[in-house]
Parts: sequence; C-alpha cells; structure tokens
Amino acid sequence: MWKTSMNSEAAKPAELEFTGNGGVIVRSNYKPVEATEETPAHWEYEEWQMTKDQYDVYQVMLTETGDIEDALIELAEIIAGGE
Repeated sequence: MWKTSMNSEAAKPAELEFTGNGGVIVRSNYKPVEATEETPAHWEYEEWQMTKDQYDVYQVMLTETGDIEDALIELAEIIAGGE
C-alpha cells in the first residue's frame, strides 16, 4: 500500500527501485521541501514497497487503467463534437 515517505537529501529519489531482496519500490507524487534551520532540503513522496509478483500485477493494472482512460477521453471527444 502507498505510504508517505521522505528522503534526507536534495537529490530526488528514483521513481522505481529494485531492492537486493527481490522487492520493488515505486514512488510518486514528489514534493520538494526547502531547507530550514532544523532540516536540509529533501523530498516528500508516496511510495509502495512490494514484491516482484505484486509489481508484475501493478504493471498490468497500470496498462489496463491507461487503456480505459484513453477510451473515456475518446468518448468524451465524440460526445463533445456531437453537440
């Protein structure tokens, strides 16, 4: 599941990271955080740590969701053009 996380440096972490134990970390919704007196500049983001099998299912879901979004956009254009 997605959880809010952050790093401790100004470098933006990768969107996709394969861990040594066969896991996968997916990151999104990046927000830069400026340095303060207490903390250095860093990034906050959502991340999901999953197994390779979970990641495989996640990739299929992304593809199918993208296809559905494309179809909805096409239908909306057809409907808007018909007015």
